[in-house]
Amino acid sequence: MSVLLRMTLPRIFFLAVLLAFAGCTTGSSSISDRLYFGRSIPGGGEVTEAQWEAFVAEVVVPRLPDGFTVWRGSGHWKGDDGAPVAEQTCVLEIVHGSDPAIDTKLEEIARAYRQRFNQDAVMGVRTPAGLTFWKR
Repeated sequence: MSVLLRMTLPRIFFLAVLLAFAGCTTGSSSISDRLYFGRSIPGGGEVTEAQWEAFVAEVVVPRLPDGFTVWRGSGHWKGDDGAPVAEQTCVLEIVHGSDPAIDTKLEEIARAYRQRFNQDAVMGVRTPAGLTFWKR
């Protein structure tokens, strides 16, 4: 066997193994979507807890009946003028399979919040999620 062939065969084998494992998965793929809802209202004021709860009941629950999680946070960033901004926020998270219908519902939720509370934006973050349930 030539020296070139002896050097090339292990590389071809290694590449074949990598390609074979590239299509393997450990389970169904899940996605974690988070929407960040700022509570400050441009021009003054803040979205109250009662207003937030009404928004969740009227807009979120009908679109995500299988469940979601909400938690409160405090966001900090630089404003357009470079000055620091701090704002209370609510984060909504849903873990789901790949589904264009969910994407549409999340867009509807973000649009409804922007319109209802005169917001410039709702931030969304999407990441792959490994889903595990520990059951009795």
